[in-house]
Amino acid sequence: MELVLDEKKIRKGKPIGLPYVGSKKKISKKIVEIIKQNFGTDKPVYDIFGGGGAITAELILNGLDVHYNDLDKSITDMFQRVISQDREWIKTLIVSREEFVWIRDKQDKTVDDELKLLVNSFGNNRKGYLYGVDIADDKYELAVKIISNHDMFSGYKQTDTYKNRMATVQQLQQLGQLQQLWQLQQVNDVVTTNLDYKNFSNITESILYLDPPYENSVGYNEICPIKIPVEKYQTMRDKLVKLPSGTKLIEDCIEYKLGTSDNNRNRMYYKTVQDVFDSSAFYDWAFSMSKNNVVLISSYEISDDRFEPVFEFKTARSTFQGGTGKRYEKLFMVKQ
Repeated sequence: MELVLDEKKIRKGKPIGLPYVGSKKKISKKIVEIIKQNFGTDKPVYDIFGGGGAITAELILNGLDVHYNDLDKSITDMFQRVISQDREWIKTLIVSREEFVWIRDKQDKTVDDELKLLVNSFGNNRKGYLYGVDIADDKYELAVKIISNHDMFSGYKQTDTYKNRMATVQQLQQLGQLQQLWQLQQVNDVVTTNLDYKNFSNITESILYLDPPYENSVGYNEICPIKIPVEKYQTMRDKLVKLPSGTKLIEDCIEYKLGTSDNNRNRMYYKTVQDVFDSSAFYDWAFSMSKNNVVLISSYEISDDRFEPVFEFKTARSTFQGGTGKRYEKLFMVKQ
């Protein structure tokens, strides 16, 4: 089976979604148009591994009924937050390196905090600031000045402020992406959930768009609650203080450790521990779901021979480790 795509029918304009690692933004417009041309627009679409919402956003802009799901509630909360606010609020998301570090090290973060980390981090990883120490202040000041003087995110390279400095300001590019996403508030409400894919086992007569972790990758399973009671926090910290520096303790799928640098020594950090994604179990589930639904899986390769590639995106390429080969993102379906 091979799916068709008449590219002349693809929506005009830029793809939208959160600036998110692993986003399908580059091919989201094609994916949604493939769904429309091959399966129509009457069935609801479940974007079960929704990530930064690029597919969900494109489905909404094309008038399809969509259910947006991702295990990481902070991601879906950020998506909802952006489309519910105004443009002036978007301007507040640029922060200095100093403020970024302060937010990152907070124990309890707001949705706005998470967005500030996303917009101002290298690779959108919410961990490291976008610029090195030697240029961070200059870049931040330039971004603030461009917004203040010209009130723009996109097209800033045409301003006199930029031309006098000639420095790419990635923070403005990130805000530009959020501004594009913001237009969804005028289109539709978004239904969001934060469930494991198996919770959708009763769905029928729908289209399931599935973008799971690649085979043998880490980072998906039931996520444990990240907020812990104060008593638990104190108990684990007391244990770690008595152990050698760098020791990690894991209890109930949460990893605890103390800071080791001068500015965070003896401060405790914790995070959920996620296991290797069980691709085999996922393929069994996807195969069973295909009996009563249209099931589309997005991946580079699938080892399960019950599935076959039905479309290949020549512009969405990845390089194998070692750089010896190339592979392209594909859509897979159950063999007919």
